[in-house]
Amino acid sequence: MELAIERVSLLNSLSLVQGIVERRNTVPVLGHVLIEPGEDRIRLSATDLEVGIRTELVAEIVGPTPLTLSARKLFEIVRETEAEKVTIKALEGDWFELRCGRARFKMMGLDPRSFPAMPSPNGKSGEQSLEANKGELKLPSPDMASMIDKTIFAVSPDEARYNLSGVYVVAPEGGTVRMVATDGHRLSVIDRQAAGFSMTGGVIIPRKGLAELRKLLDQAGDNEAQLVIDGQLAWLRRGSTELSMRLVEGEFPDYKGVIPGQSRYEIPVGRDTLLNAMRRAAIFSNERYHGVKLAFADGTLTVSSTSPDLGEASETLDVAFNGAEFSIGFNALYIQQVLNVIPSDSEAILGLSDEVTAGVITTPSDSEFRYVVMPMRL
Repeated sequence: MELAIERVSLLNSLSLVQGIVERRNTVPVLGHVLIEPGEDRIRLSATDLEVGIRTELVAEIVGPTPLTLSARKLFEIVRETEAEKVTIKALEGDWFELRCGRARFKMMGLDPRSFPAMPSPNGKSGEQSLEANKGELKLPSPDMASMIDKTIFAVSPDEARYNLSGVYVVAPEGGTVRMVATDGHRLSVIDRQAAGFSMTGGVIIPRKGLAELRKLLDQAGDNEAQLVIDGQLAWLRRGSTELSMRLVEGEFPDYKGVIPGQSRYEIPVGRDTLLNAMRRAAIFSNERYHGVKLAFADGTLTVSSTSPDLGEASETLDVAFNGAEFSIGFNALYIQQVLNVIPSDSEAILGLSDEVTAGVITTPSDSEFRYVVMPMRL
C-alpha cells in the first residue's frame, strides 16, 4: 500500500484533528488518526470517544488498506517538511515509511480495526438517522461563531460539574435560538433569529466539541452553517469535513432566575477604556480571586485594586453617572473576558443597583446579548 498526498492539503486536514486528539489517554489508538483510502481520495478520522471529526482529501493511492499513525507526530512531520508531496508506504509488520522530498521517516502504526466507531449522522452503526432530528439550526457562519464566542468563555472548567461543562442550546420560541453558559459565578446568554428552528427541550453541547466547531466556522466564510441535533448527538458538516459529538447528559440549571430585573443604574462606558483600566488595575489584584473595585461618584468611575504584599493601583474614568456614591467588587478576569467579546470602539452598559446585587453587562452593538456577573466582597 502506498499513498501520495499534496502536503498543503494534508497539513490543513491534520491541523483540524489536533484539538480532538488527546495528548494523554489510556487507549493508545485515540492518539492516532485513522487513514482510510478510497478510489482517488483518503478519509482522515480522529476521536476522543466524545468528539469526532472526519475529513476527506484527494490522494494518489496504490492499495486500499487502512492504517493509523500518531496524529501529532504525523502533523509535526508534515508541518516541518518543505516538499510538495508526502508519500506513505507500508513496510513489514505495522511499520510505515514517510517520504517528504529527500527526508525519510519510519513510524509505527496500530491495528486500524481497534480504532473506535464515532457518532455519525449517516444512520449506520446503530446511530439515529436524519429523519429523527430534534432540531436543525441554520445560521450564517458569522452569527453562529458570534454566539459561541459570547458564551463559551463562561463555561465551567470544573469537570465534576458536568451539567455546567457545556453551552446550553434551547429554542425559547419558534424561530429563535438561545445559547447560555454559566460557571455559577457569571452567566452569558445570547439570542439570534433562526428561521425554522425549534426544539421541545434544551441540550448541552460540550465545550470541547463547540470549540472545534468554532474552528470550522472560521473556514466557512459567510456561508450558512447547519448544526444538527439528534437525540444525544450533534454534528456539523462543512464541505468534506464532518464534526460530531455526544451531548452532555444532565439538566442545565434554571438560568432565568439569576438574571436581575431592571437595574437602578445603567452606566455607559467605552469598552476599550474600561478594558484597559481593568487590565491595569488587575496587576495588583489578588492572584487567586482577582478582585477589583469599581467606585462610582458624580461623573466618575474609579477602578482600583490593592494587595497588602504588593501595592495598589487606581484609575479614574469619566462616566455618565449621577446618583448616590457606591462601590462594588468584581473578579477582574470575569469583566475582561466579556469585554473581549464586545467589539472594539463600542460601549459597554453596566447595569448596577447596589454593592450586593449581581451586575448586568450589555452592549448597544448586540441588543440580544446579556452577561450577568456576581459581585465580590473586597
